[in-house]
Amino acid sequence: MGGSHITPLDERGIGVGIQDPQEQSTTHYLSAEGVHWSWKAAQLDAGGEERIVHTKDWVTYKPGFSRTLRFNTGVAGPDLAAGSPELQGAERTGDHLSARIPLFNDGSGNPGSSVVTGGFTRLESGGRILSEGSPTEWLTTEDPAASAPYRLTVEASRSAEDTSTSTKVTGVWTFSSALPTSQPTARPPLSTVWLAPKLSLRGTAPAGGTLTVPLKLSGAVAVAGQVAALTVKVSYGGGRTWKPLTVTTDAKGARSVSVEHPATAKAVSFRVDLKDKGGNTVRETITNAYRLAP
Repeated sequence: MGGSHITPLDERGIGVGIQDPQEQSTTHYLSAEGVHWSWKAAQLDAGGEERIVHTKDWVTYKPGFSRTLRFNTGVAGPDLAAGSPELQGAERTGDHLSARIPLFNDGSGNPGSSVVTGGFTRLESGGRILSEGSPTEWLTTEDPAASAPYRLTVEASRSAEDTSTSTKVTGVWTFSSALPTSQPTARPPLSTVWLAPKLSLRGTAPAGGTLTVPLKLSGAVAVAGQVAALTVKVSYGGGRTWKPLTVTTDAKGARSVSVEHPATAKAVSFRVDLKDKGGNTVRETITNAYRLAP
């Protein structure tokens, strides 16, 4: 990695950026009264090219106060609550179905993008591939008006030179869609499960310790009572074998799993399966979601 570039942007899109090679934190002093700020944090390669980018939407600050913002932290994965709904998810307009699911939103809930070394977005129905394209772009296809089941797969891998966490992320959604009748546009019932543990800035947790991993549900299952089934499995071998975890729900409805890290393990991967009351499903697989440190 060549460095980082953390840029606050004012309402005109003008930024005050500082180049910070190899640094993990910076301090910015900003005008607060009457100004809205957004943020862009970019991880750069040795040539100064952006490899991983995360953003934060408009915020205001009170004079004399400080705020801590975290970018590019684990676990990076799909999160339909991150950023604008116009920039992700799925949309049905007439006979056209479009989908884009970013796979590398960061552990602070900031929408993100990443240079990928491989992957695809694929939409299938009735055993046929309707359309296939890049994992980072919108995919659009023409569909029949009648209701039909669909399978959307998004998969992307990242270079070890860029990151050692979330090195491969795969999401598979199954849902039904038909020609919208009451409105010109409808959003198919997609959901995501965001893994939100507290990790170090380097995306690590202690080997041999126990970590609570909150499960944040977004999309169609964000409405109370819509979850039919939720299971989580963990792997300490990059997904070669999986061990089921117990999903717990507290009195406020917050879900989480407790992960016991073996002392000799190097990384933790997850597989999450979710089904809603309408029969729609998602499976998320995050390889090397975070690393383990002695």
